[in-house]
Amino acid sequence: MSGSGPTFIIVGAAKSGTTALYRWLQQHPQVFLPENKQPHTLVGLRPDFRGPGDDALNRDIVTDPQRYLALFVPGRDRPARGEASPFYLFYPEQLGRTLAQAYPEMRLIVLLREPVSRAWAGYLHLVRDGREAEPFERALELEEERARQGWEPLWSHRRLGLYGGQLQALLRYVPRERIGLWLYDEMVADPAGLYTEVCRFLGVDDRFVPRFTHHNTGGAPPNAALHRALVALRVPHLAKRLLPEGLAQWVVAHYLTRRPPPEPAASALRAFFAQDQALLRRLFPDKDFRRWGYERG
Repeated sequence: MSGSGPTFIIVGAAKSGTTALYRWLQQHPQVFLPENKQPHTLVGLRPDFRGPGDDALNRDIVTDPQRYLALFVPGRDRPARGEASPFYLFYPEQLGRTLAQAYPEMRLIVLLREPVSRAWAGYLHLVRDGREAEPFERALELEEERARQGWEPLWSHRRLGLYGGQLQALLRYVPRERIGLWLYDEMVADPAGLYTEVCRFLGVDDRFVPRFTHHNTGGAPPNAALHRALVALRVPHLAKRLLPEGLAQWVVAHYLTRRPPPEPAASALRAFFAQDQALLRRLFPDKDFRRWGYERG
């Protein structure tokens, strides 16, 4: 493959801090990431997802390998070049085969969020964007049907959180030392520490300090019907474009509420994820997952 191609990828999981890390790494003078954050080329996605609002992902998908490599040409003089397609981890077999054949030296960054919290955050993201009108419990019931209808992976709240199985499949193709795994909890508690570790993993200067802004904030709007009307009128989109970044983030943070997921849906999800969580701990015994609480289950 071309010497100007990617040297690393952020593979997911969706709603686990991938956008924030992508923006932080974009600021590093030795790192290049294209403005198209999520081309998803390496798993062969086709731009034909059919769910409400899925056209945004369809526009980002790059299917042509040469067009994919062209994304990285502007950064050819930088030692680290990457992208951040958050659904790569959802397709571990496809990703693993591509990497083994075409990018055997690729480094993978994995960010994981406690899976119930990740599912809830994904749901709230869809609500925030005016794409989801069903309550959380009903959205979980509809997950498989929506997948059969060709809706994008963000609607798959359960399956996106099966990290153990996904990583087990990926490890059949990618050596463990080429996978850097961090937790969303670490990003929230110590963003500078996590950033330093990521820079060391990528082999770039770990003394550089970016602006640690947050991105892609999720949450529940105070009035769902009014919010969908505002989205239809493109008010949130216009606000993001017209307001300074810091002010736009402040408005979003104070407009959206962050209530916990409803019970008993959260309890049912914890039971669903328990076996996969045990597998994840066996695969990565060096990581501290205790605050997620599954050892008590």
